[in-house]
Amino acid sequence: MDSFPSAHGQQNNQTDGTGQVFWIGGYGPGIYASRLGTDGSMAPPKLVATQAKASFFATHPRLDVLYVVTETAIGDKQRAASLAAYQFDRTAYQAGELPDLKLLNVQPVQGNGPCHVTLDGQGRFAVVANYGSGSVSLFPIQSNGSLEPESSTMEHRGSGPNNARQQGPHAHCSMVDPTDRWVLVADLGLDQVLVYQLDAQNKKLVPGPNPFLKLSGGSGPRHIAFHPNGKILYVINEMGMTLTSATWEAETGKLTEIATVRTVAEEPLQGGWSTAEVLVHPSGRFVYGSNRGHDTIALFAISPQTGAAARIENFSTLGKTPRNFRLDPAGQFLLAENQDSNTIHSFAIDRATGFLKPTGHSISTEKPACIKFMTKPTGP
Repeated sequence: MDSFPSAHGQQNNQTDGTGQVFWIGGYGPGIYASRLGTDGSMAPPKLVATQAKASFFATHPRLDVLYVVTETAIGDKQRAASLAAYQFDRTAYQAGELPDLKLLNVQPVQGNGPCHVTLDGQGRFAVVANYGSGSVSLFPIQSNGSLEPESSTMEHRGSGPNNARQQGPHAHCSMVDPTDRWVLVADLGLDQVLVYQLDAQNKKLVPGPNPFLKLSGGSGPRHIAFHPNGKILYVINEMGMTLTSATWEAETGKLTEIATVRTVAEEPLQGGWSTAEVLVHPSGRFVYGSNRGHDTIALFAISPQTGAAARIENFSTLGKTPRNFRLDPAGQFLLAENQDSNTIHSFAIDRATGFLKPTGHSISTEKPACIKFMTKPTGP
């Protein structure tokens, strides 16, 4: 295994009122708020909304609204699959407090196991990926941030070569491209990244003229992330433990694979290992991906010529099963969520090399699975 830094610093969970607020979700009792300090310390999590299986979030680009999926089935008797909109009070944050969440409304999701939600750059639509049913749902957003009923559903068809994991489609993640014209969906069961046109006028999704990027059989694409230049897409493949770099042509909605590399150095892979999240550093120089079981964050350097990512190091997350992680908006810190050890550790990012250094700060919360920072409004 690659050598990687580890540390067991003293926890210091005190932060001042100038820190960055972030939300924490997962498989505990609800949604928490915390605050990241300038030294990487984090405030003790505060429960701000009760919602079971709040496994993924998205924030509105202009409004103080958070969108949260409930990762359950359509017919769940306790709480059926749904998408909720919560409003938060920015004045509390400005006063140095952790803001509470107020429920705006909830809409049912016509799919099983909604596991991911994203918004277009204008905040007009929320897109939900439904893992269990292998479908994608579109929800129009009203001017106050509340949700309209689901207006469009795209159901995937097919299977992959792995009979245990790919007997049918499993939409795991969706992203709206930087032009707000296309929706890209990673489907673990099909080994595809599917491309849909976003028909804003008719509030629906339409298969694109270049309908998908086909990946190696058994790869299991899980999450995707765009380069800041909007011309490269990175796909982390859960089952194959690989990262695929692909060019993106927004004019035609076409993906073309550049390269695929391992997220770990070991061969062969051990049972129980899988990847999870992928994020691009705001500088556009580095990609990060999480490895569950291996319990590391993989660091990749991006070629300025081709956009291809090459793995250069792995760093321990100081816990078990990093299902998710998040970069702060300035790209100074990485917060790693260890789902099976109930911890979140912060790491300082070396802006020259991309390397991670443990700050010695951590917080505890039950089965964390998602972090989103409170964003600044971009307009009226």
